[in-house]
Amino acid sequence: MRHEREVELIAKVAQSGERQAGLFGTHSHVRAASVYTDDARFVSELNLFREGPVLMGLTGECASPGSYLTASFGGIPIAVVRQTDGSLRALVNACRHRGAPLLEGNGDGLRRINCGWHAWSYQLDGELHSRPLTDGGFDDVTLNCDLHQVAVAEEYGMIFVRPNSQEPIIVDDCLHGAQDDLGAFNLDQCVPVETQTKVWNANWKLLLDTFTESYHIRTLHRDSLASYFNSGCSIFEPFGPNLVNIGLRKSLVDEFDKAPGDQRLKPYGTFQYFLLPNAMLCYQTDHVELWRFEPIDARTTRVTTSVFADAAPVTEKADRYLRKNLDLLLRVTGDEDFTLIEKVQANLDSGALPNVVHGRIEPALVHFHQSVDNAILVGRFA
Repeated sequence: MRHEREVELIAKVAQSGERQAGLFGTHSHVRAASVYTDDARFVSELNLFREGPVLMGLTGECASPGSYLTASFGGIPIAVVRQTDGSLRALVNACRHRGAPLLEGNGDGLRRINCGWHAWSYQLDGELHSRPLTDGGFDDVTLNCDLHQVAVAEEYGMIFVRPNSQEPIIVDDCLHGAQDDLGAFNLDQCVPVETQTKVWNANWKLLLDTFTESYHIRTLHRDSLASYFNSGCSIFEPFGPNLVNIGLRKSLVDEFDKAPGDQRLKPYGTFQYFLLPNAMLCYQTDHVELWRFEPIDARTTRVTTSVFADAAPVTEKADRYLRKNLDLLLRVTGDEDFTLIEKVQANLDSGALPNVVHGRIEPALVHFHQSVDNAILVGRFA
């Protein structure tokens, strides 16, 4: 983030008035509880993941020739593979013979893509290489059996794919202006340290909701975060359907009386960029976190959390620090946020609560849900 932006945002907080009410949104929103439980709506939401674009990962996760990333979006299995010329290919991660999965997780050093079922193999660009021991048994098949390709684009250290088509991706159009902030974070230099994945019994939106507001900190996190972070406000700004929500340390007030040239926001903020539909990228003072959400059904979500050093090389001491930081982060969100959210999901599933309320004090929450509603109407995030 440019320093001018930091100064601008500090002024926004300083001028927000008593209890920072000037940071509130323009309106509250009463929502039907069924947005978290309705199976028919979930099918429409799943289509948003299939049509994309979706954030696959950061450049550092797939940096060298032969490295790869895998994920599933709306049930479509995708593998992104770094080519020998440095470009990327995004492939449907299923063998053209009988549909077996080809690559799992993330990795590097790949020379060919091999199927573990019948040993069909493919070049890194998806071209069929061999069908061993078949003695001409497929010679009468005229179908092109190369792996299916989908659109992929890489910019600002981020990799986007369009799981269901080859329609080109223009990254600036995906970011809707957030590239001014994100480009200054040097994400292309981030080095992956550790990734952890867990499945939660909650709707994907309900899990993302917890990152949209600080209102819950003083109660839910009273023994962990409340003494450090402001629970009365956060900084919200929209970027088209996307958004940033910046959680603020209480000590930010120390910056208010400094000359603009000396003011800094980064040490006092947790910068959470929602890149809809599937990701939340969080910039901290000394590292980056990437949260990826994969809806399984209306009540189940796979959450993958990765931590990155903000630059190489990563010393042994820094590696230990970042892994410990990730463990602490997942302990707070897991034991406090997501455990409660699973109980909220059960309450909503009971049908006894017809509505939930998103207040003006939660503007990022209101914007997030309106963005999903609007995207459902047109079948994609515009």
